[in-house]
Amino acid sequence: MIRNKIKEIIKSIVSPVFKTELNSIKSIAAAYQQMMQTSQQELKTMDSYCEGIVFSKDRAMQLHALLSSYFAYVKNPVKLYVIYTTSNLRHLESYEELKRLFPGKEIVFIKEKKFKPDLEKLVDAIEAAKLFFMTDDGLFIDSFDMQDIISFNPIQVIPSLIKGLDLTYCYIQNKNQSLPEFINPEDPSLPSFMKYWEWGKAESFSDWAYPLSLDMTFYSKKEIQTLLREISYKGPNSLETALHQNYAAIFLQRKGVCYEKAKYVNIVCNIVNTEHQNRNTGLHSTESLLKKWQEGYRIQYEDFFGQNCITAEKSSFTFIKR
Repeated sequence: MIRNKIKEIIKSIVSPVFKTELNSIKSIAAAYQQMMQTSQQELKTMDSYCEGIVFSKDRAMQLHALLSSYFAYVKNPVKLYVIYTTSNLRHLESYEELKRLFPGKEIVFIKEKKFKPDLEKLVDAIEAAKLFFMTDDGLFIDSFDMQDIISFNPIQVIPSLIKGLDLTYCYIQNKNQSLPEFINPEDPSLPSFMKYWEWGKAESFSDWAYPLSLDMTFYSKKEIQTLLREISYKGPNSLETALHQNYAAIFLQRKGVCYEKAKYVNIVCNIVNTEHQNRNTGLHSTESLLKKWQEGYRIQYEDFFGQNCITAEKSSFTFIKR
């Protein structure tokens, strides 16, 4: 079966034997990519069906802004699952209040018990052919049609909504980065108003050469389902790290696609994870945001609409009454 073949090749890629043998990794990844592309018929069911998974911790106010901007600016939005956890009762109560603010929307909230088994159980249950991830410090800053994106086959072309011609600065590394060389799509039926590039030919260590992101990058559900079980992780940060460290060689074989302007950005104003001390602006602590939420305020996410991603990711929030 195709799934067994996938597992065999994945185990070869993640095996410690190959960690220091770059040529071997590349050749195995290339073989994997060729196998996946020749197995398209098995992977084509429900091509237009997509769902999203959101990760959240102690950020009800930021999650509210993310979900509000999603339903405000995304045409043909798809179903979302929110895996959330809290560090105390006050944060838990803020999520209970948040849940009541989206009546009639396709959102399923899942209280985290243990991250890895919870995520894998959810992915197993999802019937969509494609899926994407989001984190609760994300925000949509421009409108787009989800149908534009889910028409792509992620085995060949990986869409990313956090990319755009305005992405010339890498916040995490605090340095400028070059745009990739954009190419014409091989398939003339693909949207001509979007930008295409090869992940593996982009500037090394830049955002443009980082296809395994938990921020609005689209994947084959069956493929991600298999990959998740072969790696160790405890939370979103170690998940993204493990995906990149183990499978980057596979996904760098593929092409990327984005709009001319980034549609989604991370507003990195605080840290909630205990796995990595990521760079952040420190403009809003989770405690200060929780206090504003309990006072009945929300983030005025509308202020960010139309901004370029570099400006948005370093900006502070303004607040209005819910």
